[in-house]
Amino acid sequence: MLRKIRSVAVVSAVVFAAFGAMGMKAQEWPPEWTGYHYVWYEDAAKTIVGGEVSDIGCRGFGSNIWVQRAYVPSGYYDTTPIFYCGGWGPGPIE
Repeated sequence: MLRKIRSVAVVSAVVFAAFGAMGMKAQEWPPEWTGYHYVWYEDAAKTIVGGEVSDIGCRGFGSNIWVQRAYVPSGYYDTTPIFYCGGWGPGPIE
């Protein structure tokens, strides 16, 4: 009986991990798991747009996951969340 309860708990955890993270909002993911699109500026007043770049994708394995960050050539930029890194790679942000 105890073995059956454990197996149900394991299956429940796997199902939640697979489907529970779908459609998460940006504020629910830590910044190191969130990929961004950057609009960078050449000046501190943000009047001269220098260009746009986006984070590349997800790296890692298991629970050790991180976002492969893009190079932003300026310290002045705005960000927009575009994806999150889950256990199976990038997912959309709603």
